[in-house]
Amino acid sequence: MKKLLLLLLLFCFSITSFSQENNLNTTIEKGIAFHDAGEYDKAIKEYEKALEIDPNSSLIYYEIAFSYFSKEEYKKAEKYSEKSIELDDQNLLPSYITLANSLDMQGKPKKALKVYEKAIKKFDNYLLYYNYAFTSLNQGKIDQAYDAVIKAIENNSTHPSSHLLLSQIMDTKGNRIKAMLPLYYFLLLEPNSNRSGKEYNRLISYMDLGVEKTSPTNININVPMNDDSDFSAVEMMISMKKASNSMEENKDKTQLELFADNNESIFSILGELKNEKNGFWWELYVPVFYDFAKSDLVEPFSYYISVSQGENATNWLAENQDKFNQFASWFEK
Repeated sequence: MKKLLLLLLLFCFSITSFSQENNLNTTIEKGIAFHDAGEYDKAIKEYEKALEIDPNSSLIYYEIAFSYFSKEEYKKAEKYSEKSIELDDQNLLPSYITLANSLDMQGKPKKALKVYEKAIKKFDNYLLYYNYAFTSLNQGKIDQAYDAVIKAIENNSTHPSSHLLLSQIMDTKGNRIKAMLPLYYFLLLEPNSNRSGKEYNRLISYMDLGVEKTSPTNININVPMNDDSDFSAVEMMISMKKASNSMEENKDKTQLELFADNNESIFSILGELKNEKNGFWWELYVPVFYDFAKSDLVEPFSYYISVSQGENATNWLAENQDKFNQFASWFEK
């Protein structure tokens, strides 16, 4: 009889536990749905209901923190991120990121950097390195930002924002080529977003740098100088190529055609210069773009990363399906 009673109690407890867990998951899912719809207050109310069921859930505390961060209530986001971190389980990484971002948005970048540094000791994650680099750059710690964003890209080379940040860092350092290469890569990954058009125009501005047409027959070339001798030949070639765009033989070419021609020259000379050179720049960016040059893919690549500029690029891609398909197949390698 006692055994039967015990079994009945265990069975009832199991049903109750299952019901509570099911209700908890449903409530959290409702909160996430509200958050994704931009209804952050409703999301937080659902999460608070979930806390009544499980007051020791790091996930719930993190979701509350994230919703408060999204509605720009950074002090509350900081509070709930810390609660999630105190529980020290599988939601530790996103909670660290939300905490550090909340501190940064409150004008506490030094504290934010310390949180990132603590998290980096626990996790080898590209988002930590990226955010650490971003905050470091804003604090004027250029070399620290550079080292961190390189680690972010090595950790995940498909993260567009890391390449964009590296380009901005190299722009700050005054290195045109090293600002252009990650910008090409960013546009390869993200050709037509809200920020793509602006960054495309920045890429074009690098090509124009140091080239001034003073009269119909006179062009002044001033090659930007920096301490990076590896890319000095490319610096010279870009300026010379840009200057040649106004020559008689190129007068009937469109801006997109000239852009593709310039890219062909840049990528080809980069590959020729590589030889035995090693290191991040020569092993990540140069092989990709030189492969485009060798595989006759520079033209479709150039139009693909130009789609933010309007219908001329998209029309070309539609009218040259074979070339575009050949380029698209490169992604499948």
